[in-house]
Amino acid sequence: MRTCVIVNPAAGRGRVRRIWPQLLSRLLSATPSLSVRWTTAPAHATALTRHALLDGYKRIVAVGGDGTLHEVVNGFFDDSSLVSPEAVLAFVPCGSGSDFRHALGLPSALPSADRLRAPRVRSLDVLRVRYTSCHPLGEGCTVRHALNIVSAGLSGAVVRRMSSSSGRLPPRLRYFTAILRALATTRPTSVRLVLDGTPRPPVRVRLVALANGPSFAAGLPIAPTATPHDGRLHVTVLRALPVASLLRHTRRFYRGTHLTLPGIDSYRARRVALLPQSPQRTWAEADGEQLGRLPLSVSLLPGALDIHC
Repeated sequence: MRTCVIVNPAAGRGRVRRIWPQLLSRLLSATPSLSVRWTTAPAHATALTRHALLDGYKRIVAVGGDGTLHEVVNGFFDDSSLVSPEAVLAFVPCGSGSDFRHALGLPSALPSADRLRAPRVRSLDVLRVRYTSCHPLGEGCTVRHALNIVSAGLSGAVVRRMSSSSGRLPPRLRYFTAILRALATTRPTSVRLVLDGTPRPPVRVRLVALANGPSFAAGLPIAPTATPHDGRLHVTVLRALPVASLLRHTRRFYRGTHLTLPGIDSYRARRVALLPQSPQRTWAEADGEQLGRLPLSVSLLPGALDIHC
């Protein structure tokens, strides 16, 4: 099978470069028909993936973190359809957080590369996201695809702040520090959820997560029962709880036992829209990458993409 490897050399704070000789050896052992392409800028992995698929490659291997995987997945889609329906994805996780690695049950980088020798193919649900992009020349509706979690509110503000947090801290501590900063500066916002076409009453929230995988923010299981194979979005709504209450239950959030707390709602659906009900901007993110602001809608595409795992 003709295989193209898309490598993000900055992933894992430089870990990819350190292990690349070993990783390349294992990839060549698994598949001799191999082309390697390195990313050099944001969104480059999307363009490289799309070009490789149009050139006839049937397997794309994403080497990097969740952000790299997010970009590669977007290269598989041309707006609403697959560029190459018979092509498959593979993931060699080398990022700092790698939340989606755990959803897939993948081991670390080198053992994941070995799995390409005798891969098992599984179909993944994919999230199609429509959101309001923010550009200096004007705002507009943009479409993107995601694999793990799309969220808005506190998490959107956290992702916008991550670039200013210290890269020397461990990933979970980096995210936790950014969460504390966002809690201090981000007010709850009023939104209306529309679940499978049925609108719900407006509610003031701190965060809404539309999950295909269980965790984000380097291991926080915001939707602990979510799986990318069940054909459902797992929706977690964190209402406008006091900051003191959230901090008091920090352990429960990280243990994934928070869904029974007062002020937290959970639903399952295939289509979800988040409509702003207040004038303040509510920021959104997907797979840890900045999007734009609400309004936002997510449609689940069941089994839309095959992956070697």
